[in-house]
Amino acid sequence: MKKIITIAGLCIVLISVSLYMLRRNDEIRTNPTPASVRQISLYHYFSGKLSGGLNEMIETVNERQTDYKVIAQALDHEAFKSMIHATLAKKNPPELFSYWAGARVQELVDRNKLAPIDELWSRMAMEERFSKSLCKAACTYNGKKYLLPITQYIVVFFYNKHIFDWEQLSPPASWAEFLDLCRDLKKKGIDPLALGARERWPAQFWLDYLLLRTAGPQYRADLMQGKASYTDNEVKRVYKMWGELMQNGYFNADANQLDWAQATELVSKGQAAMTLMGNWAMQVLSEPAHGFTAGQDYDFFPFPSVDQGVPKVAVGPVDGLVLSRESLNPELAKSVLIYFSEVEPQQKMSEGSGAVSPSLQVPRSFYSAFKQRLIAEIESTPQWAFNYDLATPPAVAEQGMDSFNELIEFPDQHLAILENLQSEVRGHFDR
Repeated sequence: MKKIITIAGLCIVLISVSLYMLRRNDEIRTNPTPASVRQISLYHYFSGKLSGGLNEMIETVNERQTDYKVIAQALDHEAFKSMIHATLAKKNPPELFSYWAGARVQELVDRNKLAPIDELWSRMAMEERFSKSLCKAACTYNGKKYLLPITQYIVVFFYNKHIFDWEQLSPPASWAEFLDLCRDLKKKGIDPLALGARERWPAQFWLDYLLLRTAGPQYRADLMQGKASYTDNEVKRVYKMWGELMQNGYFNADANQLDWAQATELVSKGQAAMTLMGNWAMQVLSEPAHGFTAGQDYDFFPFPSVDQGVPKVAVGPVDGLVLSRESLNPELAKSVLIYFSEVEPQQKMSEGSGAVSPSLQVPRSFYSAFKQRLIAEIESTPQWAFNYDLATPPAVAEQGMDSFNELIEFPDQHLAILENLQSEVRGHFDR
């Protein structure tokens, strides 16, 4: 039943997107841009609760020159994942669009839908603006540069500091301490953990960290590439651990009905103690309606260690801008990208989104004390990993994220869920 609903919803999204694109193409034909006004289209998913930063970034870019104007179109975060494929299949796609670094960019590069930006990278000495490790992990695909990074996030536990202070609780450093913390909160009538998995992806960080903290980064990389199986003991153990948290009532009961922002609001309202989320959660926690101040009303701690001897790895996405190969003005769009890499636009994006700027040229003094602590957490972590849906092929990620919702509903059925998942993804990797 769940998959039927998912397919029906996807069909509605695709129909809506198709109608939208038809209207857009009609507008282009009937209202062409005057030759004296050069415009660059940018489609992005920074909308709704994730809307902070990009509009200010674009305004800054447009202010810094007068030769062209970037025209942005914000689309629903979830619809964007399907929309971009439909858009790139049509004539006159947008010159630029935001995208998630990792497997999703790799898929479009392999399908020859993106234009490389190596010439720009070399001409503007971009290696001085972004770290080598970031360039390798997020910007480089098949030996060429395709993505200009505009955000970097880290996934941590954000917690209600008033609850912790009132109950005299401390952030845990180990899994045993974490379980003790959850038990104490549950006994006091407080949901320890808030989760909003309606769109599936917010649940993925539990799989990511539990697997990285037990089986380690190499095994996880093998699983993401189909070299390991979801029916391996390593994965069974993780789903069992995750399922036991649910069976113990440590999560809010309506996890599959809420989105990530609603779950984050449970923390700000004191209805849950903590949530595992990227630092875009700061956009919700710091909303004026909640009256929360970072470091005073809420704080963070990294995912605790589980097994000794496993290297510490941080999880988080990197957002960037990519250039469509078959757009009307690809060369002009390349010149636009230069401005998005500059310090002031990068700062605007960081201010509004809660992200850390990927730019090395943004001074540390620009950040608040709270964000400086997040940066210190990033810098103190030897290894970095993209979250699940950016680390494995998109088709596999879709099946895996379905299993998260199933586990939330039926935590005692983790073995059957994994058997079914492996049977679904095996064909993809065999091909």
